[in-house]
Amino acid sequence: MARKKQSTPVVEFAEEVVDLGAVEQLNKDYFAFSDYVVGDRAVPSASDGLKPVHRRILWAMHTMRLFPDRPHVKTARVSGEVMGRYHPHGDQSISDALARLAQPFSNLVPPLDFHGNVGSPDFGPAAPRYTETRLGRFGMLLLDEIDQGVVPMQENYEGSTTEPIVLPAAYPNLLVNGANGIAVGLSSYLPPHDPREVCEAALMLLDRKSASVDDLMTVLPGPSFPSECTITNGDELPDIYRSGQGRVTVRGAWTIEPVGRGRQQIVVTSLPYDDTRLGSTEKFIGQVGDALDAGDLAGIVSFNDESSDGQVRITLELASGVDPDMIIPGLLRHTNLQTTNKVQMHFLDEHGVVRLYNLRTMLQAWVAHRIRVVVARSENRLAKIAERLHRLRGFLAVLVDIDETIRIVRTSKTRAVARERLCERFEIDEIQANAVLDLNLGQLTEDAVIEFNKETDELEQEQAKLELLLSSEQRQRTEVARGLRKVMEEFTDDVAPRVTTITTEEAPKVSKAAMVIDQPIQVFVDASGWVQGIRHGSKAKPKLAPLHTFDTSTATTMVVVTSAGQLVRTLVDNVPEKPTAAASLLPGLEGEPLVWWLEADVPDDLLLVMSDGMVKRIAASDCEGGDRKGGISIVKLGEGTRLVSIGRFDEATPVVLVSDSGQGIRFVPSDMRQMGRAAAGVKGIKLGAGEQVVFGGTVTGDTVLLATDKKHGKRFAVDELPEQGRAGKGVKVMPSGRWGKASVGAFTDSTGDVLVIDGDDQPDPVSLSIGAFPQVARDAKPGKIRMYDAVIRRIVPANA
Repeated sequence: MARKKQSTPVVEFAEEVVDLGAVEQLNKDYFAFSDYVVGDRAVPSASDGLKPVHRRILWAMHTMRLFPDRPHVKTARVSGEVMGRYHPHGDQSISDALARLAQPFSNLVPPLDFHGNVGSPDFGPAAPRYTETRLGRFGMLLLDEIDQGVVPMQENYEGSTTEPIVLPAAYPNLLVNGANGIAVGLSSYLPPHDPREVCEAALMLLDRKSASVDDLMTVLPGPSFPSECTITNGDELPDIYRSGQGRVTVRGAWTIEPVGRGRQQIVVTSLPYDDTRLGSTEKFIGQVGDALDAGDLAGIVSFNDESSDGQVRITLELASGVDPDMIIPGLLRHTNLQTTNKVQMHFLDEHGVVRLYNLRTMLQAWVAHRIRVVVARSENRLAKIAERLHRLRGFLAVLVDIDETIRIVRTSKTRAVARERLCERFEIDEIQANAVLDLNLGQLTEDAVIEFNKETDELEQEQAKLELLLSSEQRQRTEVARGLRKVMEEFTDDVAPRVTTITTEEAPKVSKAAMVIDQPIQVFVDASGWVQGIRHGSKAKPKLAPLHTFDTSTATTMVVVTSAGQLVRTLVDNVPEKPTAAASLLPGLEGEPLVWWLEADVPDDLLLVMSDGMVKRIAASDCEGGDRKGGISIVKLGEGTRLVSIGRFDEATPVVLVSDSGQGIRFVPSDMRQMGRAAAGVKGIKLGAGEQVVFGGTVTGDTVLLATDKKHGKRFAVDELPEQGRAGKGVKVMPSGRWGKASVGAFTDSTGDVLVIDGDDQPDPVSLSIGAFPQVARDAKPGKIRMYDAVIRRIVPANA
């Protein structure tokens, strides 16, 4: 029999269209979301230092009676209890939060006792089905007296039970274990502190309400991290503790060990705290490798992670002759051997409102919380004492005449009748009468009367003390201090001992050049800007047709200036043995490389020649820097303008400029003053529309060589150019005609060779004799360049 097809149910909705402004509704929804994140997820309370998930974990374990004297239970069971009754979120996030409460590298005094793999700074904890947990002694202190109704309660998310809004927190957990959280529009970060010092600071504030941050810092000088480390900006801590904001710079620990053959190794024995937990060895190893690849570190021949059993040991073997003190600054700069920990003291106050705290107000918040706990405990105890005294006074009233009491009870037909007759006979109320009727015969003795009188006296004395306590804030503060001193007995010397030192030591600054293994190197630069460096003892062979060759050392700085007006510096050590384009060696490089100098060869004053006829004098001191990506700009160039040449400036030596239209000018630059990097320069030659300078600079020879864009060229004596004032039109040095426009030039001597580069994609310099360029008068027409049949892109003297 065929099955009936089920029809799709039709749901009818009442038609109702509500017009809402998108921006208004999004703002409303986002504000609601942000309030939820701040109040119920991300920001800890200043009272107990806990986020809701951590508080719920501890409360759930308390209700499960997972006390330190009870067996451990599976972490998964606790996670399920927390998720099912108090925290309706992902089980994995709850398990991670639970494991964090037990991690010694995340907490100075972990609240939980854990069995199994709790994780490490590099790896997460084992799955909750494999691990076990229970409350630790410090977790019990956070829950101290919670069964006595000392904190406010609220219904859980489904209304089936209650949970605490805040835990009693018998010690300032927020300062001891620190906190972190990212909410909407704000974050909370606080490093951990030595528990004994925190308690001493709290005791000082309890004793002296007027104690300042500076006073508190005499006993609480700064953070204390789980591992051996050094806070290097101790002078900034007072400002951080006053404002509630700042950064704490933390440095790990290392030693230097010999490894034989004159070599040494750096042994990292501790990595510093990194905002939320101890530093990762895996991250450190990766950063060392990245820094070596990027050339930010040098001198390290091998590195290994030998860490085990929670003890950090990372060895970095150095090359022979390398000073470890030259390597350490690079490690501090490029790895997590030194970290900067944010401090943002944003926490929830007792009303659930976010506030920015400082050290004093944070301790005040805990003190106020503990006073509320003491008051609530005292009021609850007073209520119980009053109830007990009321009953005891009823007992004593009827026990004055025990025989009459027994007679009334025995002759009464019902309990109600007996209660009524007792109330009438001894002038007691129903509560007292019911308490009397609940007594057994064994309690109706003379000794019982004595015990009841003794208990009454004791309770009345306790009642008087509690009433005095509630009537005096100072007594309440004294009671909080008494409880805190008792808690301090738990913080023995073996509990979170201070291994953090506080200094005002700045990070050692060593130049990258100082970290380089200084060795001879020969650098080759070809016409296209490709470079190759062959170190002493290397088997590599030159693979470039060099335009420039330097014999120098790897610790030397090389300077490159491009046609875009950029100046870039780089260590010669960065030049690889494999031919590499300048753009790869110098990231952010723009334009064609014009000149390659070694740092020591840079002239004191430089002359810049621009294609728009401008010239500029700039001091070498204004050209410092350029060792970052993109270098620095040393001249302001207009649109379509390029830097034609750069060289030495001498106010007594003439400058020659030649335009593509064949005009040339010679002038002595005695009137040119130094200009800053942002200046465009002054006019060197007056150009016509569409014209540009193609060659120029300080005269360095007795002859000018010129070539055209149609394979013609010529040479003439510099002295044939008449000297005139700067910014003139000049005279003709290359007539117009079929031989083309002037395109390149060079200064040289009357004899010798030059290197010429043609316009191919991979040009190789070709050596030509000066005689290949016809010797003619300044205004004579050029001739065909002998022994060369290519468009010349550049001319360089062979001895340049």
